[in-house]
Amino acid sequence: MTPDEWLADFEAKTAELQRNAVAFRRNLEAAGQTVTSEDKALTVTVAPNGALLDLKIAHNPDLAMRLMELVRQAREGAAANVLGEFRNAVGGQAGQLDTDVSVPAFGTPEPRKPMPRPVEDDDFSDNSIYRRP
Repeated sequence: MTPDEWLADFEAKTAELQRNAVAFRRNLEAAGQTVTSEDKALTVTVAPNGALLDLKIAHNPDLAMRLMELVRQAREGAAANVLGEFRNAVGGQAGQLDTDVSVPAFGTPEPRKPMPRPVEDDDFSDNSIYRRP
């Protein structure tokens, strides 16, 4: 196999992998599932990762809303616990990392807050050792 043939084969394989990756991502995004009970009283929707996105109770929509609120609170609490453990693991470096974790309710992304710029306290430009008093 000549170098040109090898390169053409490599480029063809790379293009196929890229097409497969795009198809995989599209299929994964649509991999969530909605299931309704036989008696049509309950309907649940889960994300591709299995997270509960929606719950409908035919004869008691208020109960469904209360349950989904509890699910949201539990998800936020779990995310906060993971973040706390992460901060414990990285110690003093945690302030330098983007650790904004928000758990969206019902799968709707929340806008991210801009990360504050770090305060640079090591700027000694006004205190040069080369300046004479």
